[in-house]
Amino acid sequence: MKPSAILFAALPVLASAQTPPPVIDSAKLPVITTAPGVTLRELSGRTAPAGARSDKVSVALFHLEPGKASAWSHNKEGEESFFVLNGTGEIWTDGHVQTIGPGSYIVIQPSTVRSIRASKGVPLDFYAITSPAWSKDDDVLTTAPAGAPK
Repeated sequence: MKPSAILFAALPVLASAQTPPPVIDSAKLPVITTAPGVTLRELSGRTAPAGARSDKVSVALFHLEPGKASAWSHNKEGEESFFVLNGTGEIWTDGHVQTIGPGSYIVIQPSTVRSIRASKGVPLDFYAITSPAWSKDDDVLTTAPAGAPK
């Protein structure tokens, strides 16, 4: 077989070969501070590392120092899920509070005012998954509902 025939026979295989998706080490990602004692690392989303960028979904690994809380906010369109890895705390959604701990999972619909808070003396780590991917334009900062901590 001629070398050119081998090359042309191999082209479909070469064209279909893809680079595998990156394995991301969250500890090596930049830390983004959203408030005193509240940080995140973006694993996927609009500004994530190359190979993990997406407009469809974002995943952020949050860390809350003991007693600290995320801002009171809601998404206009994005559905959000929180999955607690370790620590304890509480999730406030539209003025209702629920206790959370390792393995807790909650789905938050758009327009639901929410904040997540670490217990005093215990840090809280959780994933926040947003679909479509989180964007500054979709996130609305607001005030705490009546009866909720500020």
